[in-house]
Amino acid sequence: MSNASPDDRHRWLLALAWGLLCALILALQWWQAHARQEQEQLQLTQTVQRQMLEKVAQHKAHLTALTAVAPLDAAKESSALQHIAQSVQTIYPRVQEIQLVTAATPATGSCRAPAVAQTAAPLAPRASASLPDSLHPGHYLFLKKIAVPAGWLCVRIDASHLLDEKVLPDGSGLRIRLNGQTLLEPAAKLQQSQPFGAFTLSGYDQPLQVQLLTRPRSLLGWGAALASALISVVLVGVAHLVWQSRQQARRHQRRAQLLANEAQLAHASRVNGMGEMASGIAHELAQPVTALLSQSQAALRAHELGKPELLATALQANVREARRAGAILERMRSYVSNAPSPSQRLDLVQAVNQALLLLEGPARQAKVRLHWKPALPLCMAWADPVALEQVLHNLVRNALDALGQTQDAQAAITISLEQSGDEALISVQDNGPGMTAATAQRIFEPFFTTKSDGMGLGLPLCATLMERMGGRLEHVPGAHGARFVMHLPLDRTDLPSHDLSDR
Repeated sequence: MSNASPDDRHRWLLALAWGLLCALILALQWWQAHARQEQEQLQLTQTVQRQMLEKVAQHKAHLTALTAVAPLDAAKESSALQHIAQSVQTIYPRVQEIQLVTAATPATGSCRAPAVAQTAAPLAPRASASLPDSLHPGHYLFLKKIAVPAGWLCVRIDASHLLDEKVLPDGSGLRIRLNGQTLLEPAAKLQQSQPFGAFTLSGYDQPLQVQLLTRPRSLLGWGAALASALISVVLVGVAHLVWQSRQQARRHQRRAQLLANEAQLAHASRVNGMGEMASGIAHELAQPVTALLSQSQAALRAHELGKPELLATALQANVREARRAGAILERMRSYVSNAPSPSQRLDLVQAVNQALLLLEGPARQAKVRLHWKPALPLCMAWADPVALEQVLHNLVRNALDALGQTQDAQAAITISLEQSGDEALISVQDNGPGMTAATAQRIFEPFFTTKSDGMGLGLPLCATLMERMGGRLEHVPGAHGARFVMHLPLDRTDLPSHDLSDR
């Protein structure tokens, strides 16, 4: 490619980027599907083990009950024993036969086989053991030695009924072994299937060795491959457009420098930051969109439950969030065009109450308590209501993320409102792990983040929004947790003074 033109090299780079991105997305999809399959198989194995363990425990309990009514004299028959045995066989179809074996019992049937006698002979009174049934494939015998006379109780169990129907999904099978002999094999089409779970039942003298099998299946289909290709094409196309936009912005900037026009230079700088603004818009809109999803799910549940009042409340919240998203877009547009911030005279107590309504659900889900402590019944300030709500929302969400990593039952976030001089102070304090001094110095830098999935734009945008409202955002170091303080200019029109200095 040494003689290739710049356009050809550019196309090769785009194709290479598309191939790498497509492979990365496919690998991520495969990993997610593989992890999901392993989780499902683990849950299925635990379900099968729990159900089979319950059944072998029942067998042990049956033998205990039968031993209590077994006759002490071999010449006598116990009607109670026969009645209980008949009831057990009727209620539990997997119990095929129950027999009391003594010296007087005829030497016929599975319970009088030589292997059974050899197994029962060394057992101590009241001890039990199990072995495969040589006369009935797929069955096994569960024995319990009785003290007088020298005999044993014998129960024949069908291994194919140890698991309820429809527990195993299609394409899965079960293999059961006892003392090295196979009791149950899966269907012929599953004989060579891949095992995904195995366990041995212990503790009830029935050491069944169980293995679960499933047919291999593809984790990714053509649909996933096509989706990966389309997503990678879109991402590469967007990246290419952003690159072209940056190239064009640089050309504008060079022309502005040649003309020595300060206004055009500032505008070119803003255009050059469009890539950052695109990420900022995505970051800002994530919160109202998440709230819209949550309220929509609540509306669906209210509709299913036939509660029109809850449905109306959820729809009203959706309207409010949609207007909030539109206001965010309008504010972003004003920011790009350098329009002044639409500040207005605002009741901060009411504004904070409104913002916290949207945060109660996430806080309850994260098991974090929200404490709202307004020191003043009324506090008026100049602020943009949408920007103020967005900044407060970002600060509380960051605190919820930090507390979510601690798993502390006492996790709490305190929001307070105070007045100092000509400023209103809204502080957000959590009792989480806080942050190091090195991290605190960089938290307002764009693209700096301590989150694995963060973009590093939340706090820088919050600081910018506060400055455009004539205020500022401050991080206050402390011994416990993190604390952020929002400074806003007060509006003292027709209001009495409540400065901290007057107290």
